[in-house]
Amino acid sequence: MREATSAMLLAAPAGSQQHSPQPAFAPVALRTDDAELAGRVRRLTDLAGVGLAVVPVGTAMPLAAVLLDEDASGALTVVVDPARADTADAEVPAAVRLPGEEARLLDVVVTAATPHRARTVGVLAAHGGAGASALAAVLARSCVNAGAATALVDLDPAGGGLDVLLGLEFDPGRRWADVREERGALVPDRLALALPSWHLVRVLSGDRRGGADVDDLAVRSAVRALGQGHDVVVLDLPRQVLAPGAARDVWLDRCDDVVLLSCGGVRPGAAAMAAAPLAAAGCGVHLVVRAPRPDAEEVAASAGLPLAAAMRTERKLPSDVDHGLRPGDRRRGPLMTTARELVRLLELAP
Repeated sequence: MREATSAMLLAAPAGSQQHSPQPAFAPVALRTDDAELAGRVRRLTDLAGVGLAVVPVGTAMPLAAVLLDEDASGALTVVVDPARADTADAEVPAAVRLPGEEARLLDVVVTAATPHRARTVGVLAAHGGAGASALAAVLARSCVNAGAATALVDLDPAGGGLDVLLGLEFDPGRRWADVREERGALVPDRLALALPSWHLVRVLSGDRRGGADVDDLAVRSAVRALGQGHDVVVLDLPRQVLAPGAARDVWLDRCDDVVLLSCGGVRPGAAAMAAAPLAAAGCGVHLVVRAPRPDAEEVAASAGLPLAAAMRTERKLPSDVDHGLRPGDRRRGPLMTTARELVRLLELAP
């Protein structure tokens, strides 16, 4: 989970705060007397979908995530308040000049001033063959059915997983390879509309060109943008998250909750126990075990994790996929039943 850093002190001209109240909070604040410059900045904030407060030179700045102050040369100094904004996925310039650097300023505005609204849930397999991708897909589908605007993100660095599972290989829309080629800001609404839709779930997946590289700034920016534009984001987490490294540090930091999927038995139970320390990352870990309830409870007790659900195996899923049915098409099947229970347990409905 992200931790807010201490608020920075916002300087104002001497004496400007002694006799007038501090203006209310605005996502972006601009201090200038140049109406043309203010119009250029407003076009960018309108594109990002955030408000802009313009104050004259010599007055106090409002509280804002992004502060823009015209200097003597006509450039805009850029200050981001770290207590109000997360800029881990953006390069914040010290100053920008308009016209000419609109793309750089838009990137800062979208990253720092657009609020993150989504509840982010990661779905992770404790071991191979558990079926985490199918559960992640059906969980996202159930969130939409409950009324939540939902995005589903395939974070496998190899690519091609969810695209094939959901039958989206030939559907139009951007994949990770397209996102990685993006330059400049990823505007949340525009990104969502550019993705394939599956039962009203916006899906960002890899394909044969590759998947999600955790070290790529564009990949991390896309996950952030989807969190700004949806009520729920479901992350199909790669198993690299189970080992120390960048994948664990970056993707678990995005998660409010993690659904850990395991099978019953000795070896899968041992894998669930090995994954139990994920709870130390600061997100809630909820165990789903594909086994009868007594066996599931035994695995949960051994791992020291709360049992969210005991799920029967959906034995017909492989043949269903071969015949054009997709995860969740069996409305009373174990996957959909478990997903609906997770929506209720995690309070994912709006």
